[in-house]
Amino acid sequence: MPAPEKKPSNVYLAPAHLNHIRATIDWQGLFNGLGLRQDVRKSKPNDWWAFSPFKEEKTASFHMGAGGIWYDFSAGQGGGPIELIQQMNGWNCYEAAHYILEQGWASNVATIHETEKTVRKKVKAAQNAPQNEPIRQDLLPLCRYHEYLESRGISEDTCKALGIGYLAQGRSPLRGRVVFQIRDARISPKTGQREQVILSHMGRAIDNHKKYKYLFYEGFRKSNELYGQDIIWTDAEAKRQIQDTGYIVLTEGPFDVAKAYEAGLRNVVGSFGAHLSDHQVSALKNICEHFEINDIKIVYDRDSAGQKATLKTIKTIENMNLKASAFDWCISFASEDKAPVVLPDKITDLAGFNPKQIVWLRKCGLL
Repeated sequence: MPAPEKKPSNVYLAPAHLNHIRATIDWQGLFNGLGLRQDVRKSKPNDWWAFSPFKEEKTASFHMGAGGIWYDFSAGQGGGPIELIQQMNGWNCYEAAHYILEQGWASNVATIHETEKTVRKKVKAAQNAPQNEPIRQDLLPLCRYHEYLESRGISEDTCKALGIGYLAQGRSPLRGRVVFQIRDARISPKTGQREQVILSHMGRAIDNHKKYKYLFYEGFRKSNELYGQDIIWTDAEAKRQIQDTGYIVLTEGPFDVAKAYEAGLRNVVGSFGAHLSDHQVSALKNICEHFEINDIKIVYDRDSAGQKATLKTIKTIENMNLKASAFDWCISFASEDKAPVVLPDKITDLAGFNPKQIVWLRKCGLL
């Protein structure tokens, strides 16, 4: 099959755009559009077989399923939709992605118009904005370990380290919720060193009867902080991991950070949702400058809201002269039985992985 003509494009594609394309791919349209010769007798709904596009053969050995995940058993290679276009035409991933968009096989990516000058201006204003002040109240002595935390794979040791527990009694509006201490490491005027302080508490509902899933005390500015930021500044292991990997990991919520901590990852912070505020960009830049790194890996949720937020977050971070890359939820891995291994659909956020899986993803350089 002759390679199609590459058309010049002025549309900027970042790594997160590739994730968006993979997540919205019309794989059957891709299959037919590429002219793959389907073996109708062997194919089933959402499980199609074709003759290899890479070599001549008499028996169909090319398989494609949902998400455009494919494997060519005769050629011994596989991947996703972008990788297929790359292999067939000898292009790089961005050229392949542009071609997929031009053919209408994936929904178009959103254009982010925020300029570097605008981002810098917002971050400078955020640096001068009022801070959340430390508080003396600590709810954790009133809390206990709860079976809900155990069901989420968070141990008592991790709860103790991060300040997590279930508040069963008392007058606090957080009663009946899992409570997370929100902390920072502020420079002490006495010692000149960073010391851990409590800024507030957050309550997470453990059932669907509560009106709000997450509850914060009135007046607390959650967009000013990163969950787990105190660990980054004060934990020696966090410092070592930042130096060894050369990056920090940004995720959405406290449970994501807690599960990463459970697996031994210390260079992970959360943004309290799929949005990165100017204050949080400033905090990330301070961390990167202090540790002399410039790379941030983003692991927002797998859903459409998380992926759209990832695109915007990457652009915002890059406008601060930092590198940003998105976790590839559609990645596939080679396996001994030749069929590629993909991430299960039921895992939709970082907290959905078990500790062994997180450790393995870290060894692969993905976290």
